[in-house]
Amino acid sequence: MAKRSITSFPYDQRLFLHASNLPLERFAESLFGKKYAKSIDRVDIGFWKIFYISTFEVLEKSIFCSIGSIDKSHRQAIKDEVTNGLDWLRRSKAKDELHGALIVTLFKLVFLLLGRLPYREKGKQRAFNTFRTLSDSQTEEQLNWLLQGYMQRHASQHGFGDFFDADYAFLTWARENKRHRSDRSAYVEWVQYKFPQTYAKFV
Repeated sequence: MAKRSITSFPYDQRLFLHASNLPLERFAESLFGKKYAKSIDRVDIGFWKIFYISTFEVLEKSIFCSIGSIDKSHRQAIKDEVTNGLDWLRRSKAKDELHGALIVTLFKLVFLLLGRLPYREKGKQRAFNTFRTLSDSQTEEQLNWLLQGYMQRHASQHGFGDFFDADYAFLTWARENKRHRSDRSAYVEWVQYKFPQTYAKFV
């Protein structure tokens, strides 16, 4: 891993005033945990530069673990954009330059993940499927985890006291129907049978 830049920022570029930006703190916590609790009080841009770099390092290490079938040129373009964006963030010596690097790189990644880099055209609509078409696939195991997470987060909306009650209800159903609780398709079938409206949101 390349050494992080510790270049000091000019005085007028050191403060990042984001008092109303609680979503940034919540995002940081979701990715790195409690070390970012109450980070809304941090206004030194050096602190947030480290966070931006750490986030891009997560992308660099993880992005191709989540992308399935992809052609070689597309893979290389995404890899180059993440690598170049990370280098740009590390080299940034001013707050505005840092945020410019962040915004441009993220925009380019969004377009790349839709199929291609942006191009000039009249109007607002673009066709990003010139070279490839974005598709989504999901295994039954993945659907199981998705449904289980949703049921646990919305247990009360499904008539349960908490997510423990929801899990117990599934285990009871699995025993009655002679299904093993580790069978990923069993949870999917339970939601489909007991909560068809919830199931329909995902399938």
